[in-house]
Amino acid sequence: MSATPGTHSLAFRVMRLCRPSLHVDTPLRVDPLDLIVGEDIFDDPVAASHLPSLIHGHVTKSPADDDYSPDLSYRSRFLLHRPSDSFGLSGLLVLPQAFGAIYLGETFCSYISINNSSNFEVRDVIIKAEIQTERQRILLLDTSKTPVESVRAGGRYDFIVEHDVKELGAHTLVCTALYNDGDGERKYLPQFFKFIVSNPLSVRTKVSN
Repeated sequence: MSATPGTHSLAFRVMRLCRPSLHVDTPLRVDPLDLIVGEDIFDDPVAASHLPSLIHGHVTKSPADDDYSPDLSYRSRFLLHRPSDSFGLSGLLVLPQAFGAIYLGETFCSYISINNSSNFEVRDVIIKAEIQTERQRILLLDTSKTPVESVRAGGRYDFIVEHDVKELGAHTLVCTALYNDGDGERKYLPQFFKFIVSNPLSVRTKVSN
């Protein structure tokens, strides 16, 4: 059985399942009035009443307008078409790129994928996932009794694990796989994913004389 680093067909990928965040786009956006005239122009009530409608009617048309035509040159991509554009919120959601902050009392939920990056099929895959803390080891998944029959070349096997976090401090998600490689060799793959559990509350006292 081999456990040599860098010679494995399989590899684990882990993503924490939690609420996605809003994608924030922060380009420099401007009002076209600021590019053409200064703010002093609005001291003249006549100019103030005609200039904004003239400029906005030709420069900042919205996709909702009947006479709107796409700007294939993207020359207006930095213009504020509506007040909400200044927030930089595109409406897209972003999945977590790291474990992030995990607090005591939460349910840690993780999506785990084991990928076969080789050009041949691997067989009889036994997968285990467990949480290790300073005090204990909690088994989350064990396919010893029902091994994954095969993972094709370029394929993957996915699963989800959950754990109620009841301890503070360092935690390690340990994922292991025991499998038959394309040449029939039995290989063992361990991977470790570390994270810290913090206290959501802190109490401070102050003594005054």
